[in-house]
Amino acid sequence: MNTDISQSLIKTRIFPFIALSIFLTVGFSSLLYATDSAVASETAPSVVFLNPGEPVDRGKGMFWPLTARLMGVAAETFGLQLEVLYAERDHLLMLKQAEELAGRRTLPDYIIMVNEKQTAPEMLKMFEGRSAKILLIHNDLTHEQRREIGNERERMKHWIGTVTTDEEQGTSRMMEELYRQLGSREPRVVGITGAKSTPVSMERAQGVSDFMTRSGRGRQLQLVFSNWGTPDAESKAEVLLSRYPETNILWAANFSMALGALRAVQKLNAPVLVGSTAVAPYTMSNLAKEEMAVSLGSHFFIGAWAMVLLNDYHHGLDFSSRGGTRQRLDYLTIINSENASDYYRIVYEEADSLDFSIFSKYLNPSPGNYDFSLEPLMSSK
Repeated sequence: MNTDISQSLIKTRIFPFIALSIFLTVGFSSLLYATDSAVASETAPSVVFLNPGEPVDRGKGMFWPLTARLMGVAAETFGLQLEVLYAERDHLLMLKQAEELAGRRTLPDYIIMVNEKQTAPEMLKMFEGRSAKILLIHNDLTHEQRREIGNERERMKHWIGTVTTDEEQGTSRMMEELYRQLGSREPRVVGITGAKSTPVSMERAQGVSDFMTRSGRGRQLQLVFSNWGTPDAESKAEVLLSRYPETNILWAANFSMALGALRAVQKLNAPVLVGSTAVAPYTMSNLAKEEMAVSLGSHFFIGAWAMVLLNDYHHGLDFSSRGGTRQRLDYLTIINSENASDYYRIVYEEADSLDFSIFSKYLNPSPGNYDFSLEPLMSSK
């Protein structure tokens, strides 16, 4: 392994989030999560996650660190070996990491990758004819990309599936809650979404538009694109609120941008409801104090759901028969002042004790598709 990309490879048990965050700040771009039994067993299934983000929040949000953390918890649940390679939001570094992974003498059983900056087809081609099976998560391929390389298990037999969040349904749920809190007032909406080249950014914006069309109420004043960070969103929110003083709803496509939007609202003392399509530890107090009206929890479970599917697939239960090779999961939950404290305790403080085995069709045979939801995790605590 190239030491410029992946310094020390660490074997560790999962430990509390704060300690993990401090540990990762030393700059390691690779982590290996494994249970004691997995370390001892040479036959434990191995998974490498090509994480396009950072190991800690560097101003662009906690999505990728939290995704990796929950994948580690799921790995411990199922006795899988998980190695995470962090690309630090540099898609060229991610391509280099994929190339070096493809060059290893021994490949992992499974590779999880993301279509970040639409790089997935190039990475998929690196592993053609190889033993590793690939699962794509979070960002699906575009229609144009699928026309080019085909769909799962067609020309690329090693690409066994894609797991994404139903962004449009989740964002509609967020807007429904914002409309509820707004009451009888006519909605005047501005939005801040992420990079135009990121599929989920456009899907979240589409969810807002679709909801407003279905509701027959309100006017979308403007949608702007941002870099997923707090400072840029704050400055753009100030411009939007000055341009449209009639605004009463401002939504953002991740928690970092929502925090920037909230700061702008507070600075201008504007009577505006702020909603986020995602949630983070440091926005919990804003929700509990009703400063932020609503967030959606939790996109970063997508990696843990993928680990459930891979564990079942490895044991002979193919998820393609339970929802298809292209799984679009509707699991996002409304987080507001009523449940923010419980959510924080369960998802952040007690995350290492979450039991993902309850979602396994292999361990818990049942008919129908997979039913991933935060409800059983929260109700079991």
